Amino acid sequence: MTRPEGPASESATPQPTISDPFSFEAELGTALIELDREECLELLTAKSVGRIAYAADYGARILPVNYVLADDSIIFRTVPDGQIFHHALDSMCAFEIDDTDEFFESGWSVVAIGRLELATGDDFDHMRYGKFPQPWATGNRYMFVRLPCTQVSGRRVIGHGR
Repeated sequence: MTRPEGPASESATPQPTISDPFSFEAELGTALIELDREECLELLTAKSVGRIAYAADYGARILPVNYVLADDSIIFRTVPDGQIFHHALDSMCAFEIDDTDEFFESGWSVVAIGRLELATGDDFDHMRYGKFPQPWATGNRYMFVRLPCTQVSGRRVIGHGR
């Protein structure tokens, strides 16, 4: 028995399957865009609060910090002899900032990776006529540290909204 042919303009839309978990998002019109280094650094410049991530003896730690971007380094203040000093200084760390719009189901995220070190005189020269990081947290946060942006990556997701 032969099947009747329908109009040529009608084609069956494939339904998402369990084996293709991204087909549903693609159908809704979301887009994931890789950000280049320049745009990542621009977004880092536009914000002042981010999260430093590092490994400690008791597991991973992620702490919010107030920062500034000077050249290609993230600079923030911390307490001497604190957790960051003991566990993160002279270690590879990650730094993350993001922004989201839940209504439009969109946003972006930037991650910078580098070895955390004490800030240098050059860092202070670059900040001299700009702004210094101003911690929201209390305490004697006079130790300036820098995270050179050795690797920077970012993504932007553009949703469809509600």
